[in-house]
Amino acid sequence: MFCVSKRWRWLIALVPLFPPLYLASFLSLKYWRVLGPQARRFVQFFLLTQLAAALFTPQPLPSLAFAALRSVFIVSLLITGALMHDTRWFRYLIWGLAAVLLIAFYTSWAHSGGYFLLRRLTHPYYSTVSLGLGAAVILWFVIGWTELSPWIRGLLALLAVAALIYSGSRGALAGFTAGVLAAAVLAHRRRYLTGTIVTASILAAAYLLNKFTRVVALERLLNLTHLSGRDEVWRSAFAAFSTHPIGGVGPYQLGPWLGSLYGHSCTLWQGLVLLGYKNCPDWLTQFYGYWLIAHNTFLHALGETGLIGTSGLLALLGLIGYAVIRSRNPFLISMFFGYMVVGLVDNPISVPSLHLAEAFWVAGGMALAQAGLTVPLEQGLPAHEEQPGPDAL
Repeated sequence: MFCVSKRWRWLIALVPLFPPLYLASFLSLKYWRVLGPQARRFVQFFLLTQLAAALFTPQPLPSLAFAALRSVFIVSLLITGALMHDTRWFRYLIWGLAAVLLIAFYTSWAHSGGYFLLRRLTHPYYSTVSLGLGAAVILWFVIGWTELSPWIRGLLALLAVAALIYSGSRGALAGFTAGVLAAAVLAHRRRYLTGTIVTASILAAAYLLNKFTRVVALERLLNLTHLSGRDEVWRSAFAAFSTHPIGGVGPYQLGPWLGSLYGHSCTLWQGLVLLGYKNCPDWLTQFYGYWLIAHNTFLHALGETGLIGTSGLLALLGLIGYAVIRSRNPFLISMFFGYMVVGLVDNPISVPSLHLAEAFWVAGGMALAQAGLTVPLEQGLPAHEEQPGPDAL
């Protein structure tokens, strides 16, 4: 198993606060052969389909460059997870996530004063959905982290539950629920059944609290009928796919097709808007649209990469799903199925992101290792050296 020094542990903890640190994963590409033969075939198919799809887009050259960069980044994250192998390395990430949530509560209080609990949680650069998903990740991990002091586990859980409620993210709540149920069923862990009790308690507390006071986050959390304009965005993404069904419109080029989102002027993160920074700087305006998403993982993939690229993504996700189930690791199961559910209303696995998508792919690499789909490599061994090893497929 890959040995992580104390310095790297600190870097892992800092990733949620400074997401570009995930770019260090590119260093793991030299360990390409840590992936077993069958896993490598799936990854190669993924890479091939992403590059092939780019050739059928309206602008092949920039699409090819973007597709190559994004695909290699995903592969580097998978290899990083495979090298780490053990999900216990996520404990360092959890401390950084907890710091993010504390900053969110402080930012909300600084902006709204004593009324901050009546509004949705605000962070300088995390969206409310990201805050909710980050809270769900903490809860998935804390439920099974029995080595930690019960008091610290309780405080982390309390912070995460509060953030999950006040983020007002229905997708994050649904993802958390799906994750704990999947872990309880597939990993046969009774402890994860408590997650369903926690979820029921969250909903009951939210319902009762909303009876006594008007809280924007709770009203949104309990409103299951309003799609917040996502239906229009979905239609726009499908229109892009219908126009370019083979290769899509190209990676990071779907923005102009999402009329209801792209029609507005370039603005920064909602947290920065509330803090007074309303407009994008001039240098950023020219990139407006690159970060807009279709709010559905598979519609976004179809719009950007068409049938060719989406087939490769589905194949890779299928491999990770197989590995996750085979691993019987409750945290990995929760994370995979939780993210897939969130992906119905958002795009939580698209990179680059504010680290949460990167965490998904790293977890996928850990699942490959735990399912026997990787080959043990000694640190420092060149990637071109052939290494025999077990292969589950």
